[in-house]
Amino acid sequence: MREALRIEALHKALYKALHEALYKALREALRIKALYKALYKALREALYTEALYKALYEALYKALYEALYKALYIEALYKALRKALRTKALHEALYWVPAIFLIASIRVSAYIAALFFTLSSFLTSSLPREALE
Repeated sequence: MREALRIEALHKALYKALHEALYKALREALRIKALYKALYKALREALYTEALYKALYEALYKALYEALYKALYIEALYKALRKALRTKALHEALYWVPAIFLIASIRVSAYIAALFFTLSSFLTSSLPREALE
């Protein structure tokens, strides 16, 4: 009987030690699992936030690049068009300069001729008739 009591006491002690060891191991495992879950969640959120940041940065960069490209393209087109129009206007102005001088010279010639005929008729009409013969 003594032997049975001793085996039973040993069994209880072993059971209690095993129970405590399992309890500690399970508690540690659960704590590690909770830590793992917390770290996993934090890391996932951080990566999600970083991915969102990168996606937003890339989208903003692309939009700004396209807007700047279009603005510079429009500015270059505007300058080229302005230069072309200025060149064309200058060309047309130079084309019209001889015509303007021609028109002006014709008008001046007409005024001179009119003045000449007016003066000659005035001069001849103011002279005595005897001087004309």
